[in-house]
Amino acid sequence: MENEKTVVLKVEDLTKEFSGLTANDHINLEVCRREIHALCGENGAGKSTFCKMLTGVYHPDSGVIYVNGEKVNFQSPAESLAAGISMVYQERNLVGHLTGAQNICLGREPRKGLLINEKEVRKKAEEIRSRLGIDVPLDVPIDELGAGMQQIIEIIRAFYDNPSVLILDEPTASLGEGEVAPFLNFVKNLRDELDMAIFFISHKIEEVYEISDMITVFADGKKVLTAPTAELSRDDCVKAMIRAGRQKAITVPEKDFSNAETVLEAREIAYDGKKHQVPFKVMRGQAVGFYGLVGSGRTETMEAIGGIRLSEGMDVSFMGEKITKTEPVQMINRGFILTPEKRINGAFPGLSLEDNICNLYIDKLSNKAGFMMFDKMREFALKVLQKNEVKYTNIEQNIIELSGGNIQKIIIGRSVELDNLNLLVLDEPTAGMDLGAKSEVYVEIRHLVDEENRSVIFISSELEELLTTCDKLYVFHDGDIVAEYDRSEFRKERILSDAIGRKE
Repeated sequence: MENEKTVVLKVEDLTKEFSGLTANDHINLEVCRREIHALCGENGAGKSTFCKMLTGVYHPDSGVIYVNGEKVNFQSPAESLAAGISMVYQERNLVGHLTGAQNICLGREPRKGLLINEKEVRKKAEEIRSRLGIDVPLDVPIDELGAGMQQIIEIIRAFYDNPSVLILDEPTASLGEGEVAPFLNFVKNLRDELDMAIFFISHKIEEVYEISDMITVFADGKKVLTAPTAELSRDDCVKAMIRAGRQKAITVPEKDFSNAETVLEAREIAYDGKKHQVPFKVMRGQAVGFYGLVGSGRTETMEAIGGIRLSEGMDVSFMGEKITKTEPVQMINRGFILTPEKRINGAFPGLSLEDNICNLYIDKLSNKAGFMMFDKMREFALKVLQKNEVKYTNIEQNIIELSGGNIQKIIIGRSVELDNLNLLVLDEPTAGMDLGAKSEVYVEIRHLVDEENRSVIFISSELEELLTTCDKLYVFHDGDIVAEYDRSEFRKERILSDAIGRKE
């Protein structure tokens, strides 16, 4: 078609610096209508900064942006929206108790006098839904919808202002295996049916090749290549993305746990008004994978044991001691620490990197009088940042200024510094991470269990990474454990069947 090659967005020499660090270095790029253009690159490669300039969050230090042939100079996100650029962020920003229609119109609700006109809210949401040609409930509270439907609601909200450019930031990061394919088909339909351009940001190379027409790779703030997807091999794409030596081989040695100490043993846990059968063991020096679809009970089980989720009772033993009621601080003192699925829940927004790292260790970093030892704090924080290769500009900067992957590095990095660490629970630790950063997490897990004789529970919606990293695997379905596998028994098809509740 004629307008398939019409350029809708063009940037020339776009540059942005922070405290002497060049985040984007003379970026030149075009994206056309009815095109899905993938943006790839490691965490800190410059993708987020680039998108923030497109959406008016940051103002370029130099360079020009053109939208539909017109030169623009955004001073705010509102101006970017008005020009036709809309972005759906990785961390969903929905209000759980509000309906789909109310979330779609949130902040821009039609009003009747001082009151929100709920009838017009519903009508506006229906109009957008109809234009997109999708079937998603509008009268159901968001909390009652699955992750895939919630993500589609976010996209419908992005169409409130009829964008000509839609930016999707890691849109499948929180989706279960069964939700990814339908969602990708939905995005393809947007490309085919609507006269618009789509930026698709993802670290999942298989999704990039499944969905995109063009691929642009960023590295160290620069655009290193742009090519049609069909003409770029996966190997060449990965090589362009990853700094030399960052993607590391994972080795899982054969280990006998028959005489190992039992760190955690569970049989039954009650939460949300129901008893769940969760028979599992974690041995000293073992990496145990928890797999299942989103909402299968993996996270809920460990939150209940860790004291984050209210439990109505449990049959659980930790370090040989039977526990029936738990609190987060109490469990941390026992050597149990959980890094949450939503990484922002593990951070302290508004506080510096130093405070985020050190607040977990107030006793360790204060003197007998209870005053914090600032030199010791600084030394400890710098050690964690350096050890985990966190990209940052200043130790005093707000943690929310970092990319999601670098926030995750801090959360995991400070956790493993716990002196009496017996069990580290990692809930979706690699969500939104690039391939190199993911492999570093896998290597860190194996280092903890093989070299330091710690124990790890690795919760993930990506089965492949569990098969790559773990000694043992438990499968969850509808709140219960329905299968367990030792490493020698790992079979992908069988595990997937168990996760969806299908019997072979």
